Amino acid sequence: MIIRPATLEDAERINALCHTLGYPSELEDTELRLEKIMKQSRDALFVAELCDMVVGYIALHTVDVVHDDMPWGRISSMVIDENFRDMSIGKQLLEHAETYLKKQNCHRIEVTSHISREEAHGFYLHLGYRITPLRFIKLLAQRVLVAAG
Repeated sequence: MIIRPATLEDAERINALCHTLGYPSELEDTELRLEKIMKQSRDALFVAELCDMVVGYIALHTVDVVHDDMPWGRISSMVIDENFRDMSIGKQLLEHAETYLKKQNCHRIEVTSHISREEAHGFYLHLGYRITPLRFIKLLAQRVLVAAG
C-alpha cells in the first residue's frame, strides 16, 4: 500500500467513499471541492492506494487559533473502503496525517466522528485520541438533496 497526495484523477473513488459515509454528491461537485482543497496551502488530502485502487482517504487542515501560539490540525474526514477495513489502512493514514501535521508545527489534532459511528470511536480511542465533549453546531444554510433520476 502507498499513501500519496490526492489528484483530480482520484475524484471518482473519493466520491464513492463519501457516499459510504452518507454524503452523496455529484462527481462534478466532488471534483470542484478537491480543486479547492488542493489550492489551499494549509489543507491536504491524501489517499491510500492498494493495487492501483484508492481504498481510503484523509482530509487535513491546519488552523491558526487566537488562543494558542501553535496551529491546530484538523481531520475533516477519513474513509476506508469497507472491504479493506481489516488491513490497518486507517491506522497508516492516521499516522501519515500525524507526521504531516507535526511538520506543519501543529500542537494538537482534532477529529470529529458522528455519534452513531461507534466503531470509528473505538478506533480513535485505541490510537490515543480522547473524547472531549461538547461540540455545538448551527446550520447556516439548508441543503437541498436532489434524488438522482
